[in-house]
Amino acid sequence: MKIVAGSAILLGFLLVHLIKMMRLYLIVMDSGVSFDRFVPAYLRTTFVNLLIPYKLGEIYRIAVFGRISDGFRTGFFSVLIDRFFDTLALVLILLPYQLLITKQVTLPTLLLTAFLVVVLIAYRVFLPSYSFLNRYIITSRDSKRSMMALAGLEKVNRWYEYASGLVTGRYGILFLFSLAAWTAEMAVLAGFAHLCGKSFSVSDFGVYIESIVSGSSYDTKQLYTLCSAAVIAALTIIFTIRYLILSKRRAKGIK
Repeated sequence: MKIVAGSAILLGFLLVHLIKMMRLYLIVMDSGVSFDRFVPAYLRTTFVNLLIPYKLGEIYRIAVFGRISDGFRTGFFSVLIDRFFDTLALVLILLPYQLLITKQVTLPTLLLTAFLVVVLIAYRVFLPSYSFLNRYIITSRDSKRSMMALAGLEKVNRWYEYASGLVTGRYGILFLFSLAAWTAEMAVLAGFAHLCGKSFSVSDFGVYIESIVSGSSYDTKQLYTLCSAAVIAALTIIFTIRYLILSKRRAKGIK
């Protein structure tokens, strides 16, 4: 019975990361990253994220995807957008539950909500701010400093347009992928906790998220993280070897 339950949990875990991987690929697919190269990059950055607390592994992911695509801009915005939609779905699960059921909103939920608000405000106010500043600098007296400011503003605008292009027409599916991933992960965590002889609820899921944000830990999370890291490490090795073999075959002109 435990073997069957364990297999179901493993399949659920693979489904969670398949959804997350496809969400990120949907963002970077127009950046010249081949899917064969993307998969091992996603897996090894996920492995690093599991090992490093406070989600600091995302810095490594930015560097990796910046290197395999068309530069830092792609790495930074692909990770930022991925984190935004991931956080949006998570907050929409946790916040109503905490407001209506537990009557207590936790600090991690507030921090995640603040992150969403800051990103949304920055996105919404940039265009009117850009238009105003652009007109102000152009109509101000001509000077070297004004030209430098105008050039800097134009560069920021290009980055804004690039980031907008990464999600144009994809908002809905990115959100649905995120909601599906968190729902599946809750089910996987519940199954894993049950396999370990422990109960699991939405409140426990909130504690799990809090431990990720704060860097704290408890028995179930430690074991789940260890098992997750082992599975991701094995997949990373398999798909990295596959990518290297395919690359050598392409270099020799073998289909």
